[in-house]
Amino acid sequence: MNMRIQLKSQERKKLFGRVLGKYSLSEVALQIGASRRTLGDWQRGIFTIPEASFRKLLHIAGYDEKVFSPKKYSDHWHNKDAARKGGQIIFKRYGNIGTPEGRKKGGLASQATHKKNKTAFFNLKKIQKPKYSRKLAELLGILFGDGHLSNYQIIVTTNSVTDKEHALFVQKLFEQIFHDRPSIMARKDERSVVITLSSRAASDYLHEFGMPRGNKIKENFFIPDWIKDDRGYQKAFMRGLFDTDGCIYADKHLINGHKYISLGWAITSYSSRLRKDIAAILTGMGYAPTNRGAQTSVFLRRREEIKKYFKEVGSSNPKHLKRYRKFLEEYQSGHTGAVSKTAVRASDT
Repeated sequence: MNMRIQLKSQERKKLFGRVLGKYSLSEVALQIGASRRTLGDWQRGIFTIPEASFRKLLHIAGYDEKVFSPKKYSDHWHNKDAARKGGQIIFKRYGNIGTPEGRKKGGLASQATHKKNKTAFFNLKKIQKPKYSRKLAELLGILFGDGHLSNYQIIVTTNSVTDKEHALFVQKLFEQIFHDRPSIMARKDERSVVITLSSRAASDYLHEFGMPRGNKIKENFFIPDWIKDDRGYQKAFMRGLFDTDGCIYADKHLINGHKYISLGWAITSYSSRLRKDIAAILTGMGYAPTNRGAQTSVFLRRREEIKKYFKEVGSSNPKHLKRYRKFLEEYQSGHTGAVSKTAVRASDT
């Protein structure tokens, strides 16, 4: 039987404090196969935690279950009680809805509510299917990085402090492609901003164009052929992917006792198939990417190649452009000691 775990407030703080002290919210989400939003809901105690996910969190935190005093419930434990209470409320409002009189009473009450709130029944909004384009390729790259696709929603979650300007760009990009403006909401407690487009049609189209639904990593997703077959689409896709899952960092290394600091570029993904596709596209574009062994990142380590990348592919994320330009200014002026101020950590360096 599937079980769900409920923790006390202090125990949640203890568990998630240790977990998020080791990894970012995104990294934890990838490891346990849940969305960042779901993790946040578990952390705040809005929902109980599936037992399998709880054990994964314990493993990440390095805790034994005995440290906590969790309450365990069978899956859907609340349904019976909720159904009973809901039935009582419905009976009180509308009478026995199993009779013609009850159904009539319920219908009249519903009409009165719509009239009072000035609402009306509506049809699902229609969205025109987009065509292959560089904007669509860039959006797909963004979704491959920070996106999630369900049957009815497309969601992009990013950092509200460092990526706020890019979030506004993503919102506009959605609107240009689907002619429908997504909502945008900041979550101060998680330092995140969430862009959401609610549309079954748009979700279906993006899935058709190559965006997997649900857990991307489990799907071991890959770059669709329509992007691989066009150089312009390749660049746009790489721009979107790098802007969400990429970083510019100070690559520090020791040669013959001398410390050298150079510019580094990386895209991180936990999908081995996607990393291979990234490396293949970069190689085809004339770059020399590296991705060795168990590394979860694809790197560009030559300064001239990185300069070429920003010239040919570019970035729609001001965060990356500012870091890149600041690094070049410091590098050219010889103040390499200041590089650490602008460095961004890349995994597996």
